[in-house]
Amino acid sequence: MENIQNLCMGCMNELEEDGTCSYCNYNADSPYLQSYLPPKTMLDNRYIVGKVLSYNGEGASYIGYDTVTSSKVVIHEYMPDTLCSRTKQSPKVTVKTDSLNKYKTYMSEYAELNKSLSRMRTLTHLVPAIDMFAENNTMYAISKYVEGISLKKFLQGNGDRLSWEQIKKIFPPIFTTLSLIHNSGIIHGGICPDNILVTPKGELKLIGFSISATRVENSDLSSELYPGYAAPEQYNSLDWLGTWTDVYAIAAVLYKMLTGVLPPNAASRRQADNIIDLSQMSIDIPQNVSRVIMQALRVNPETRVQTITELVTRLFEQPEYVVEHKKGATQTIHVDTTDQLVNNYDEDYDNDDDNEEAEKKNLIPTVIGSVALALLVGVGLFFLAEMFTGGGDRNTPSVVSSNITSITVTQETTSNESNEDSSDSSSKVDYGTGAVMPDLKGLEYENVKESIENDFNIVIKEKKSKKYDAGIIIKQSIPADVEYDPSLKHTLKLTVSTGNSESSSYDDNSSELYSDSSYTDKPVIPDYSGYTKDSYGEVLSNLGITYVFSFAESDSVPSGNVISTSVPVGQEFDTTADDVLTVTIAQ
Repeated sequence: MENIQNLCMGCMNELEEDGTCSYCNYNADSPYLQSYLPPKTMLDNRYIVGKVLSYNGEGASYIGYDTVTSSKVVIHEYMPDTLCSRTKQSPKVTVKTDSLNKYKTYMSEYAELNKSLSRMRTLTHLVPAIDMFAENNTMYAISKYVEGISLKKFLQGNGDRLSWEQIKKIFPPIFTTLSLIHNSGIIHGGICPDNILVTPKGELKLIGFSISATRVENSDLSSELYPGYAAPEQYNSLDWLGTWTDVYAIAAVLYKMLTGVLPPNAASRRQADNIIDLSQMSIDIPQNVSRVIMQALRVNPETRVQTITELVTRLFEQPEYVVEHKKGATQTIHVDTTDQLVNNYDEDYDNDDDNEEAEKKNLIPTVIGSVALALLVGVGLFFLAEMFTGGGDRNTPSVVSSNITSITVTQETTSNESNEDSSDSSSKVDYGTGAVMPDLKGLEYENVKESIENDFNIVIKEKKSKKYDAGIIIKQSIPADVEYDPSLKHTLKLTVSTGNSESSSYDDNSSELYSDSSYTDKPVIPDYSGYTKDSYGEVLSNLGITYVFSFAESDSVPSGNVISTSVPVGQEFDTTADDVLTVTIAQ
């Protein structure tokens, strides 16, 4: 469908022969807002802009069409109307003279937010950016178009409320996704039924992410707060925002879903708290659920439930083994490098789980306000500098790219080291780039496996634990926050608690326990002659062998084929020792 005239700008479906659309009531002659792009605008020589779907103080979202993939997309445009403007004569944004620094700073945050979310694109209950580029003196992020309706409309079609039993069946993926997002230092700030999408398959997807300045009052941008769902601290730009802010919002969503009643505006609750306790309503809600939701809706952030993990733990009455986020944790700042994280984790992977407290993350507080803006100036991307120093062309590559860089391994060796020792634990492993490993510890395996099973060959190791309930992930072989390449299908070893029981929760022939029914703890290294990188990697994965690739020039082996392995062919490889096999590929 190459002819733009055949597309309806309201839904991006093909028009009838008479020019009408049988899918929507869009009128091509309808006026559009001057601040936003006119329908049929072409961006990046690829994307066709349709009607505006929504807009806030950060910018606008349009329905769009990708002419390369012939598919619908959503085009998100950075367009803070308090700092810039646009005329109908040109699609280019004009920044106010006295607002240039703020405009660039917020754009930098916009880029970082979308880039961080794109790294978590393997989470199936998110709709992150798949492309990002600069044009028209601003920035655009492209995401897939997902068919569905908002949770708000879904509730309206179901009598405005659902039972707790119904919520328990559909909501766990949102809890899990939000917890993983928080572990990456991102606070949503706008969780409400409008920003939760229900697909035709009944799946929930979290949408509506925005930069922090739109999620608080009295900032430089027009705020977008959702009365009844926004937390009290969002009504004062000097207050701390953190994981507890999203806890309030998700609890408000549960309150609305269970009762059909919207909680009172949080700003008014600071003056006179007139919220009706769930236990006082004549609705069949479990006593524990009612109590926990009310604790999560407390006006004072310090006495509120602090994390999503804690909220879920209390809702389902699990023992407390929660790793807390410290107060003010709106971003996670890591001091260790990726290589240090890998090495440190490899050293203590087999330590007893009673030492788990030593592995808690330190989350550094970030004030959302003028201080945050000053810090974000240093995060500006290269293409922003190009844009504002006279370069009108797009000379920089897309921030979100489908090209994956090569996997490399840097090894520390000594003069006395033999070839047989080349696979020792001092190797620094680089898992590639493209996605970020989530922190799975403390989460229930059944709740997260859907989000990770497409990226990894999962091997489950079960362990009896007095501290953790059965099914809870105790350890992971690839550390949290380490980047990895999803296309390489690394082996991910998870230690899962059996509780106090010695019995296994998995069938020995299950692909969830082992990647092959003939799995053995000590498989022999298979012959690699004639194998390509991907085909040999698949063989190793089926054997449960953790591996990484290194690259070397070769005159005798075709490019892309295996040259050698750090452990000789035919020798046993102990998969229980958490060693890593290095496979050298001809370059």
